[in-house]
Amino acid sequence: MKPFAAFSVVCVICALASCMNVDSGRTAEKTANRTADHPLAGFWKKDGCADNFGLAIAPAGDKLYSVSFCGPNGCFTPGTYRPNTTIVGDSSYKVADENNIEVRGSSGFSKYNRCAHR
Repeated sequence: MKPFAAFSVVCVICALASCMNVDSGRTAEKTANRTADHPLAGFWKKDGCADNFGLAIAPAGDKLYSVSFCGPNGCFTPGTYRPNTTIVGDSSYKVADENNIEVRGSSGFSKYNRCAHR
C-alpha cells in the first residue's frame, strides 16, 4: 500500500473509531424539544421514522439550533457535528414546512422528516 493511501485509511479508521464528540450526557437528545421560540427542534430522520439514526436539532441560544447526528450509540455533542445555525436563512438548510427539511451534505441536499423520538 502506498504511504498516502495507508495514511488515508488510518485517518478514516481513527475518525470512525474514536467518536471523541459523543455526547455521553445525552444533552442533544434531552434538549431536542420543540418550543415556541425553536419550532424546528426535535428528531429528524430520512425515509420515515424507522431508522435508529438521524439528527437531533435542539435549541442552542437565541434563534440558534444545534444539529447533532445520532446513532445507536448516542449523539454528537451539540455544536460539534455541524455548526450552530439559525436553519432558516442558512444556505445549508431548506425548510419545506415545520415537519420537513432538507440538509446539505457532501452529495447535495437530503430530505428529513420530523419524528416523535430518536
